[in-house]
Amino acid sequence: MEEQVYSYQVKPLLIPGGLYLVITPLVLAVLHYGLKIAALEFNVLRVIYLLTALGIAAIWIYGRSKNFRVSDNQLVFGSLRGEHSLSPAEIRRIALFTTKQGKEIVQIKTKKQDYYLSDLYFPFPELMTELEQYISENEIRTNFSRA
Repeated sequence: MEEQVYSYQVKPLLIPGGLYLVITPLVLAVLHYGLKIAALEFNVLRVIYLLTALGIAAIWIYGRSKNFRVSDNQLVFGSLRGEHSLSPAEIRRIALFTTKQGKEIVQIKTKKQDYYLSDLYFPFPELMTELEQYISENEIRTNFSRA
């Protein structure tokens, strides 16, 4: 079977950030030229805008680097911080939860830490299918329904 890499989709997170980056300079211009705010207040608002823009860029870069795959009977999480592999022996339970908004979230519970997969990993339906196969092959505790 060919190894599938599931990438983290940052578009739903960055559309509000992009709108902020476009609208805020317009608001700052109106405040500075229209309402004639003091230079100090304007500079404080510019610094806040620049720090927020850097934060949005950092989220975009980190989000673009996130991925997940099933490789050599291990679950592999990758990001800028490196890769982390989970073997079947480390996994205590894999659970599927649904949020109030109807989004599905997978929780992978280990002894030390919990890992989460959401529908922001693309393509999510294929990821769920591959995860169900992994669970059945390795007999991991789960709350997934068995067909």
